[in-house]
Amino acid sequence: MVTDAARWRRQVVRPLLDWYAALDGVDAVMLGGSTARGDADRWSDVEVGVFWERPPTAAQRRAVPAEVRLLNVDGPPPWDDQVHLDGLMLEVAHTLSESVDNALNDLLAGRPDGATLQLAQGFVDSTDVTGRRPELVARWQERVATYPRDLAISVVRHDGNIEKFWRLQMLIERENPLLISREFVRITGQFLTVLHALNGRYCGHILAFKRLDTMERDLPLAPPSLAARVRAVFTSPAPTGAQTLHDLVEETYDLVEHHLPEVDVNRLRATFRTARKPLDSAD
Repeated sequence: MVTDAARWRRQVVRPLLDWYAALDGVDAVMLGGSTARGDADRWSDVEVGVFWERPPTAAQRRAVPAEVRLLNVDGPPPWDDQVHLDGLMLEVAHTLSESVDNALNDLLAGRPDGATLQLAQGFVDSTDVTGRRPELVARWQERVATYPRDLAISVVRHDGNIEKFWRLQMLIERENPLLISREFVRITGQFLTVLHALNGRYCGHILAFKRLDTMERDLPLAPPSLAARVRAVFTSPAPTGAQTLHDLVEETYDLVEHHLPEVDVNRLRATFRTARKPLDSAD
């Protein structure tokens, strides 16, 4: 079911998508994110991918229609623009088509990075593609339609290596909620990324966890009551939150051990369980 917020956003951005698609050198334009999936809400931005056969000039990126306010972010490719249209913010990512092919080659060979994982999820989400060569996006979508087992193994080995859980005891004793929260975010992000890989879902950034209940429905292989327990990590007293997080990580390792035996879970557990002994004196 498409939300009203998603439907309205699709209508508002349609002329701008067509404008980008008509630019000389553009291969394809893709609408992604929650607007493409259909579950956008009133807070949702719109994600747009513009794929070029050659690097766009600054003039091409800035010559947007008069009703559009453009904030450029200069730097090397991919080029990211923030576009404001009727009070709506669009995140427009300009990428060379050749770079997409190279990134997917690395990803599907089991060499993941966060940006490429997010790119792959964008292709999974996208439903609206236009331009001179929309078949390019169709080919990229076909390439990422099946999540490779080798990729899952690589992601789990990397993000499942959760270090220094013992810091939480130190920070709790020091009554430092700022750093406790930081550690909660770090560790939660790692084990949730592992769960996404275990379920064959691309995930490369903490912002992928925007809707916890939807995430839980999308991850059949997960600890029970996942969304409620993740919330409890951050809303309970810190010692209780730390214990909840500890249990979630251990249960995630149980799932990896059962469903992805190629991963040395004993090694991951050893790292996670490593403790640092506090010392009052040298005695």
